[in-house]
Amino acid sequence: MEQGKRAIMIFISILTLIIVVSILFLVNFNLKLEEEETFKEASYNLTEKEIDSLINLIGDYDSYLITFDGTKNINTLSNLDKINFIDRLSIETKKDLNLDFDKGVSLNDVYKVLKKYFGPKTIFEPVNSTCYLEDGNYLIYDSNTKMYKADNDYHAHSAYIPPDIVNYYIEGKRIVDNDKLIYTITLKKAFAWPDSSTYYGSYNDLANEQSPLVDLYSVYGDYEKENTSLLLEDYKNNLNSYTYVFETKDSINNSYLIELTSSTNQTEF
Repeated sequence: MEQGKRAIMIFISILTLIIVVSILFLVNFNLKLEEEETFKEASYNLTEKEIDSLINLIGDYDSYLITFDGTKNINTLSNLDKINFIDRLSIETKKDLNLDFDKGVSLNDVYKVLKKYFGPKTIFEPVNSTCYLEDGNYLIYDSNTKMYKADNDYHAHSAYIPPDIVNYYIEGKRIVDNDKLIYTITLKKAFAWPDSSTYYGSYNDLANEQSPLVDLYSVYGDYEKENTSLLLEDYKNNLNSYTYVFETKDSINNSYLIELTSSTNQTEF
C-alpha cells in the first residue's frame, strides 16, 4: 500500500515537473518569436522617442568628434583620437561611467568605454591624451600600473567645456540589416561658445570665429537661454547638416557610432 502511494507521488511530481518545463519552454519560445518579429519589422522613420534617445547620445560624441566638423572617418580613428574623445566627455558623463581620472582609471575600463561608443571590434593602444589647450599631455598612461591619471599638477585650468549646440531634426531612419539595426539621423546644428550669444552655422565657422550667423543678444536684447532654439528658427536654412549613423544588435540604448558626415549649409530645411 505504501509503495503504491509512493509511486503515485513520484508520478505526480514527474508530471508536475514536465508541465512546468513545458510552460517555461513555450513562454521563452513565444518571447523569442516576438523579439525576432520585432527585429524583422520593416524599416521606418524614427519615432519621437528614438529621436530623443539619439540626440542625447549624440551629445557625448559632439564633445570631441564635432571638432572635425563631419570630416573624420569614424572607422579610422587614431589612438590619440580615442583617448582624446574620452578625455573630452562631459563631467556628468564621466561620473555616470565611473571615470575618475584624478584617482586613476584602468586601461581595461578605458577599453570598455571605447567599445561602448565605437563598437565591440574597437582596438586601442594606450597613448597620452593631449590637453584641449594644446599645452602638453593631460591623461598620462602608466604602463607599470596600466592606469590613466590626470596631470593636474601641470594643468591647473578648469575642465574642458564643449560648445553650446542647438539641434534641429531633419530626418531619420531605422533600418534592418541582417542581424543588426542601423539608425540614421540628420540634424542641422547651430554653434556658440559657452556664455556667448553669437551663433555660427558650422563648427569650423565657430572655431575660426568667421561668418557668424546671428548675435541673439544684439537682435533680441535680454533673452532666456532656453528660448535659443525658437529664436534661431529663422536661420535654420543657413545651418550645416550633420548625419550620424549608429549600429546595434539589440536596442537603441546599446547603439554605437559608425559614421558621421556633414553637408554645407544653404540647403532647404
